[in-house]
Amino acid sequence: VFSDGPAGKRAGAPHAGAPTVAKQASVKTVKAEGPEGVTVAEVFTRRAELSGKAASVRGKVVKVSLQIIGRNWVHLQDGSGDAKDGTHDLLVTTSETATVGETVTARGTVVKDQDFGSGYRYAALLEKGVLKR
Repeated sequence: VFSDGPAGKRAGAPHAGAPTVAKQASVKTVKAEGPEGVTVAEVFTRRAELSGKAASVRGKVVKVSLQIIGRNWVHLQDGSGDAKDGTHDLLVTTSETATVGETVTARGTVVKDQDFGSGYRYAALLEKGVLKR
């Protein structure tokens, strides 16, 4: 049996059960401008306050998964956050495509505690993101 044990044991961890994305050592970007501009780490630490509100995050695209549940999943890192607790990598769901390695500003709605099922659980993410290069 290939198992990490009962699913309930993983429930408290950010991104519990979801594939992890390693922290990119060379990532360091400037915070998005304007009143909606936040860092990746701020989205996680302020997720209750920001939930349902628009936010902009500038970061480097470190992973792209196309057409998952009818949308593209773009992972951004900006050098903030901690890989140990999963606050270094922000998922942006979007209808747009991106290329790994490019720097973009993503604007979308902050969603907290999103569970897509099958172990894809996120403490915070940006939904319906619009990407600006």
